[in-house]
Amino acid sequence: MNSDQDSAHIGEEVKRYDYDRWLCSLFTDAEKRDALFALISFNIELARIRETVSEPMLGDIRLQWWREAMKGMEEGMARRHPVVEALHLAHHQAPLDFNMMQAMIDVRVKDLDPTPMETDADLIAYADGTGGALQQMIARTLGAAAGSPADEAAKYAGRAFALSGILRAIPFHLQHDLVLIPISRLEDVGTSRNTIFQEEHRASFFGIIKALTELIRDQLKEGRKIAKDAGKEARSARLLNSLTGLYLKRLQKNGYDPAHPSMTIGAPRKILALMLSSL
Repeated sequence: MNSDQDSAHIGEEVKRYDYDRWLCSLFTDAEKRDALFALISFNIELARIRETVSEPMLGDIRLQWWREAMKGMEEGMARRHPVVEALHLAHHQAPLDFNMMQAMIDVRVKDLDPTPMETDADLIAYADGTGGALQQMIARTLGAAAGSPADEAAKYAGRAFALSGILRAIPFHLQHDLVLIPISRLEDVGTSRNTIFQEEHRASFFGIIKALTELIRDQLKEGRKIAKDAGKEARSARLLNSLTGLYLKRLQKNGYDPAHPSMTIGAPRKILALMLSSL
């Protein structure tokens, strides 16, 4: 495929695997979208490792491949891979933070470990290293300076979105023997990763989801405040915040059941939220 075909293919992959961020990208400058799609595709590649390997060791090998690919790109060499080549092009348009990208790779080791996290702080750190870091890189590609209020707003937006995504993905994670609910939350209600999904603990499970939803709501509230004060440069954060808000409202409406069928929000409702946020 030529570069135009590669770009189109990556855009389609983003639409398929990360529809929400794909939608948000449509509300940004058209000339920046290929770079945004490259960053989002990089995150997709890392996020899908757990579900595409048969054992953790193979996942570790994949992660090491990406570490070496990023190191090579930092030294000016791009491996023959559509996403790596797209990132290489994006780097020439706006320098990428390779330290942050290496950290995004390292945090994905947790996806290969079935042991739950210990505390809420561990969960937030994971969200920062995945969605938070990605959103900061998106914001910087769109012109936000590192360490600026817009950059901080992006971190909070990505954090809240990632945390809400973790809750929504619990049914999917369960199929892959992955539990990201903190041990401290499980112990508070007298359960464990092996018993929390049993029918007799259903009320306790919904109680945990409610408590974590409130934690995310606090992060979202703080992020919205920072984004408001950061001005136009925080637009990408405000767009993502609007979708996180939708998911939290739907969780509350559904009694904090992440497996409820209506947790799937249609495209028209999302587009409306993004249009209102954009205005």
